[in-house]
Amino acid sequence: MTTPDPFAAFESERTVIKPKPRGPGNTPAVPPNSMGGGADPLPAEIGELGLLNPLVSAAAKLLVLIGKLRNLAHAPNVPALRASTADAVNQFDAAARRAGISNETVLAARYVLCTSLDEAVANTPWGVQGGWNKQSLLVQFHNETWGGEKIFQLLAKLAQDVPTHRQLLELIYSVLALGFEGRYRVIDNGRAQLDTVRQRLADLIAKDRPPVEAELSPHWRGQGTGSARLRESLPMWVFAAGFALLLALAWFGLRLTLNHRSDTTYAAVSSLRVPHLQIAPPAILAKSPRLAKFLEPEIKQGLVTVTDEADRSTVRLRGDSFFGSGSADPMAQSLPVLKRVGEALAEVKGDVLITGHSDNQPIRSMRYPSNWHLSAARADAVKGALSNYVEPARMRSDGKADAEPVAANDTPANRARNRRVDIVLLSPPDQVAAELAGAKR
Repeated sequence: MTTPDPFAAFESERTVIKPKPRGPGNTPAVPPNSMGGGADPLPAEIGELGLLNPLVSAAAKLLVLIGKLRNLAHAPNVPALRASTADAVNQFDAAARRAGISNETVLAARYVLCTSLDEAVANTPWGVQGGWNKQSLLVQFHNETWGGEKIFQLLAKLAQDVPTHRQLLELIYSVLALGFEGRYRVIDNGRAQLDTVRQRLADLIAKDRPPVEAELSPHWRGQGTGSARLRESLPMWVFAAGFALLLALAWFGLRLTLNHRSDTTYAAVSSLRVPHLQIAPPAILAKSPRLAKFLEPEIKQGLVTVTDEADRSTVRLRGDSFFGSGSADPMAQSLPVLKRVGEALAEVKGDVLITGHSDNQPIRSMRYPSNWHLSAARADAVKGALSNYVEPARMRSDGKADAEPVAANDTPANRARNRRVDIVLLSPPDQVAAELAGAKR
């Protein structure tokens, strides 16, 4: 089920939420939770919004699911999980409309929730193997592949009239509080910028809200019994759980440290160079391979670049055009180009070397601990796509991380050039020798 542009009703002169430094303040004391039961509680600030905002209340199940998916290390049945999540999206749509929320607000809210759910899945180790990326929620409900940019464009427009769009602004704040990053995941200093945007949004939506009482009862504290009595009243499993949590945090910290040090070592090894010998190039280039002619339409469209040399042809794929941010899954619109490249390679002989490259901005995720892992995974993904047309025995893939840049990593444009996958077709040595010998005669 797809719908028209969910943002059409919000078109207006664009405004921007300017970053506002977070000032010092006292954090109010949070009383003990006397309400037992809820196995899946929302963060406190989101729960308070749900009491006043029918849109956030309708989305409560999906907001809980976003937090669960982001921390789910394994999903045994991804298709069933995706189907139940899509049903939950439909339930949200129906509940929001029953609450009297306008159609344009429901559509925009559904777009925000689908994008947040898809991003949460994309950052898990199981997000690729289960096929979620091939039919994301955003594709199913809105026929779009990535909404990380559009949500912040919508936020800028809604901020122009906070009283009118308060419900939708509070829902966007909820997904930001649950870890949604969108475009800020890949830009320079993105996390700090996102923090200021989130704080500015919190200030906007809190401006006209009556202050929420911090305490449900003036006498909730009761009489103090001392820390000794508290320790005696806690079961042993609480201490065991706390100790396990400390071990998990220590493991995660050591893993990050190891990955950082391995990146440094890899960069040092990559900087070692064998002395380059100047060899005079042949006077006449060999006739094969010639992939540039076969891929001429794709070259004119700027989808690929092709360099034909005497003994090889290099097809360069721009990473940002073929992969999402921090992902090794080819985007749907890139598959026809990979098909054309595969058909071109199938027409000529020779081994095929596929090499993934990245910029020098470190990546840290459960699926890709370093840039090397990401670049190798992208090379493997391209190899898998080409294996439908080229014999797998002819191909091998490798990851180079940022060891072989084609431009200095000093600007966003240059870093984008370095995020690439190179497909090199090597002509058989006997074929090159024969052609060069024929050219000399």
